[in-house]
Amino acid sequence: MELFTSTYENKIDRKGRVSVPAKFRTILEHRNEPLILTRSLTHACLEGMSSERMNQIADAIDGMDAFSEDAEMLQMIIASAQEMRPDSEGRIVLPEEFLSHANIDETVLFAGIGRSFQLWDPASFKARETKSRSAARDGQMPKLILKPRTPSGAGQ
Repeated sequence: MELFTSTYENKIDRKGRVSVPAKFRTILEHRNEPLILTRSLTHACLEGMSSERMNQIADAIDGMDAFSEDAEMLQMIIASAQEMRPDSEGRIVLPEEFLSHANIDETVLFAGIGRSFQLWDPASFKARETKSRSAARDGQMPKLILKPRTPSGAGQ
């Protein structure tokens, strides 16, 4: 599975459109999946993903106690999600409530984070990156356990 990687900065035009990075669009097109955007629960940013990833989130929530506070909190990911259809030039229009949530004004920073990506105000992302790198240097690096991957389609 191709991962969303790297960071890209794109300007918002006068009509409120921003180009989704070509690499990200290509990944979604290869999967024949729409782009889903939602407001992050934990950061002042937006989360971008395929419908497959959104289905994984829904499946995880379905495995929880439906009336728990945890399930209700995570349901907000789905409640704020919107399907975006890029135009012929790969641009989407970000709704005002999304721009406001992420403090995005003129420029959007797209950050690939593996199976999904985030949309940030560039200065906010830089501050988050600085904080994370500083914490890692100060010995607060989380333990990363890498498991061997099974080849795609193996065991099916």
